[in-house]
Amino acid sequence: MAKSRMERIAALAPLPLRIILGIIMIAHGHQKVFGEARQGFEGAVESLGVPEPGLVARLVSFLEFVGGLALIAGFLTRPIALLFSGQFLFIVFRMKWSKGLVPGYEYDLALLGSFLTLAMLGGGAGSLDEVLWQRDNAQEAARERRLRRMLRSR
Repeated sequence: MAKSRMERIAALAPLPLRIILGIIMIAHGHQKVFGEARQGFEGAVESLGVPEPGLVARLVSFLEFVGGLALIAGFLTRPIALLFSGQFLFIVFRMKWSKGLVPGYEYDLALLGSFLTLAMLGGGAGSLDEVLWQRDNAQEAARERRLRRMLRSR
């Protein structure tokens, strides 16, 4: 069955979200991987009492830079978005909660919501996920059609 115009547009919904979030995370990760923020970030992580702050700082920096690139490409969108969701849950509730919503954690809360949305939607049309796992999408569509038929027959 051919998709309606609205269904085709809806399939593109994750695209701007992936690109914008990817750019933001690449920018933050680049500072920590290649820039002057490298040393300061490790100290910030250590001040939070996180175990193995050097390792955690490197992992977060790598996630931000490489994960941002992967989001733009739409590669492993759901797992990467879930990892970023965990990062922003930590930022909101552990680092910024006491500052209040404004001016405190509103930006981080918006990013958390965006990453959770992307984790639910997946990469969408034009993503590497769609290309690499197209067979899975076809199976998922077949399951969805069967479910719709079952619901209509009730």
